[in-house]
Amino acid sequence: MKKKLNKKKMVKINQALDFIHKPFQYSPARWVSTLLAMLLSLLLLFNPDHIADSTAALANGYLSILMMALTAGFVHGLGFEPRLWLWRIIFSPYLSWPVLFFFAARMFV
Repeated sequence: MKKKLNKKKMVKINQALDFIHKPFQYSPARWVSTLLAMLLSLLLLFNPDHIADSTAALANGYLSILMMALTAGFVHGLGFEPRLWLWRIIFSPYLSWPVLFFFAARMFV
């Protein structure tokens, strides 16, 4: 009986996540994710001085957050949708876009 309750909860959580992520399921949002992630990953690879004044100036915590946001941008941009609700939240554009836009804006300002 307990399994059925957990399964029902999971279905409700997945339905809520589908509803929340509905605006990001269209191709313009996926293009934004892909292009931002590609731009920042190439910039980080070829010219890391744009992200930080020096490689020592960027703390490991910020770099970890940026790398997670890049991963989430590629996951969302390429159309992969995780099944588990936790991964769907972690790889959500709601979490990755603010980080990606912050680092992109930091690049040009």
